[in-house]
Amino acid sequence: MSYTQEQLAQAANEGSKKVAEAFERLSGISTSVDTSSVAKLPLSEILEKVNPNDEHAVVIYSQFIDAKPTPGISILLLSREGALALVDLLNQLPVGTTGIMKSIDRSALKETLNILSNSYMTALAEAVDIEVGLSVPNMITATRLKDILLNSTKIDENESSEGLLFKSEITIGQSLIQASLYIVFNKIFFQPEKENLE
Repeated sequence: MSYTQEQLAQAANEGSKKVAEAFERLSGISTSVDTSSVAKLPLSEILEKVNPNDEHAVVIYSQFIDAKPTPGISILLLSREGALALVDLLNQLPVGTTGIMKSIDRSALKETLNILSNSYMTALAEAVDIEVGLSVPNMITATRLKDILLNSTKIDENESSEGLLFKSEITIGQSLIQASLYIVFNKIFFQPEKENLE
């Protein structure tokens, strides 16, 4: 898959605008989004970066459907504090209200993955010839993700393996949420099992 850093930067810029519009519509609060970095990385480096240090980190993933030319997966990482704050903001509640996530809160975070991934990939698709649709997002624990990453070392080095990293800072009102979105292209990449994050 071929794209330049300039095309990635353009996708980050246009995608950020789409993300801000979506979150402002959901939260009812003025929102800005800054994509502090965007990079194309080899799969080995993506696997190192996507490994969360905090066992309480919130992990949301979705596999690609009808992807051309290469299938893959999208992974969103948030700190637990950031995830709880985002849930409050999207539900139009004061930050600090949510302590334990309920089903509706997890749904809000899954929608966050949809918003980020679709916004950036739609912007990138306008510059290069790719098609990516997302399956229904799921949540897993950071511990489960680490187990999956350990099993991913068997990936054939001859396969086309690369990924994109979008680091985003989402400011909703006075609250800053930091999010890392990983887009990985590989036809034999891991297929995580559904596991609720409690």
